[in-house]
Amino acid sequence: MDRAEHLKLLQESAAEIQRLQDELQQIRDQEAELQEQRVAKLGKLKKARDTRHRRMTAAIDDSVPKAQVARASDMDRTNLYKLLSDYKLSDDDDEASTTSE
Repeated sequence: MDRAEHLKLLQESAAEIQRLQDELQQIRDQEAELQEQRVAKLGKLKKARDTRHRRMTAAIDDSVPKAQVARASDMDRTNLYKLLSDYKLSDDDDEASTTSE
């Protein structure tokens, strides 16, 4: 193999590496964009869940049976009880942290 052939093979390798690096950068850019979308969607999901919780507790406070609240919320009644107790616990934790400050 002469010098020109070696140089040609080296240039082909360099071009292939550059192409792969460019493709990887495009993938990283796509991942970053998707991560931004994911974070935004998670924020919206949290707000939607908080709204659902406020509506469920308001309905329960207005004497709507929990079984009907669960059905209307498209969840199992057991999950409703767990959700209500989890929110109660987190509210208690929030109150404890604000009173200790």
